[in-house]
Amino acid sequence: MKGTPNYREIEATYGYSYHYIRQLFRRITKISLSRYVLARKIENIAFEIRHTNKYFVDIAYEYAFTNPDTFTKAFRRIVGINPSEFKVSNHSCGRRIICASVYAPVILDHNNPKFTLPKLKAINEFGEMIRTPSSCILYGVPKVYFGREDAGAAQWTPFPMCLQSVLNYMGQDISYSEIMAYSGAAFRQRWDTAGWNVAAVDIRFTYESHLRPFELAFKCAGRSFNISERPDKPKSIDKDNAFALIRSELDCGRPVIALGVVGPPEACIVTGYKNNGEALLGWSLFQENTGMFGGDCRIDESGYFLKDNWWDNTEAIISLGEDIKVFTSVKDVLANALMLMTQERVQTYGGTSCFYGGQAAYEAWAKAVENDSVFLNELTEQWVCQKDSEVMLEEGRGHAALYLLSLVEKYPNAAETLMKCAKRLKTASEIVPQIRTARKANDNAKIAALIRQAANHEKKACTALKQAIGKL
Repeated sequence: MKGTPNYREIEATYGYSYHYIRQLFRRITKISLSRYVLARKIENIAFEIRHTNKYFVDIAYEYAFTNPDTFTKAFRRIVGINPSEFKVSNHSCGRRIICASVYAPVILDHNNPKFTLPKLKAINEFGEMIRTPSSCILYGVPKVYFGREDAGAAQWTPFPMCLQSVLNYMGQDISYSEIMAYSGAAFRQRWDTAGWNVAAVDIRFTYESHLRPFELAFKCAGRSFNISERPDKPKSIDKDNAFALIRSELDCGRPVIALGVVGPPEACIVTGYKNNGEALLGWSLFQENTGMFGGDCRIDESGYFLKDNWWDNTEAIISLGEDIKVFTSVKDVLANALMLMTQERVQTYGGTSCFYGGQAAYEAWAKAVENDSVFLNELTEQWVCQKDSEVMLEEGRGHAALYLLSLVEKYPNAAETLMKCAKRLKTASEIVPQIRTARKANDNAKIAALIRQAANHEKKACTALKQAIGKL
């Protein structure tokens, strides 16, 4: 909402006089149109003050404030403090829905009742949300797919990718590296104590509780959430309630994350429904491989998958709240990371599964490679498990390093040790291309030696991380 609204264009667009539009707006929203426009400008300006290094005068000019004094007075009238005071305050800025499918900058923690703007009720049928009595489709949700890049690093873990896509659609600026760190996926290495197991890469085996990665990610992102599982799980939901939940969330303009729907029980994004929820649309990382995973999955003209009879292939539905609340502290995130990289055994799913973690996982992986050459055959479970372990190391530690580097300027007291930890983890991740080369050469001894080399770098990274936590 930069510049000044062109009221003649508004009149031409809606076919009413500006005088009538103002009256109608006040009647519906209980606030004058001029004040709403001013407040929206100020919230946009506040967002830029918080998230950019632009000069105040330049930001003000972009929003049609040509006089610095006028701008300062307007800002103070809406926010209650001057722009310079706001810059160093604890107020949090982000984005929130202001009408159906439209997310805009707001001051998230502002408690002044006069400042709170109403959410507009009207839905633009020709915008990003298309609704009929039996369907609703949200367009414009960013696509997820294996190998998608963020900050120059590839993405391979479904849930962090899906959560980033949904939060970005809802207007929250959050990186994949952050979600990888928040959930713990960036710091995990898992190896089944019974041997080769392709399930080890599943994010749900990161902690004792299979829901813990999801809960941590939402909490660190400041979002309220609800996880509903199938009837045989602890937080169960039946088919009818699942249908109702998805319909209600999408009707409010919020995409839903589900485990399954298309392919294995990995995260996907539900962006729409048809036939009152009997068919779902969305993005799945497995939707293109219809021969192996798709079943009756089709591709809609929008690019979204279109899946009938989805309930039997769905393990959980995860919905997000609108409000952004208190974020988890960085110190807690890093303490969790240290735990994951040093905890050497974890029992999951009520003790039914047991995995090695930390240094023990690397050593078990190396020994398996030394003792078993079967994994060199691309059709075996060992081969798939080997590649998944490589992904946990390369992708995980690569994004862990990016996350730690993002903290360096914010925490100068711990900057040196954060840098040391990031460099060690980055070096560990860069060993994976060497592992692939050795794999192609059928050099098992070399592969095992490289795995142990990566483990040693991670061990030293843990020492630096422990020091960094002590300085926060």
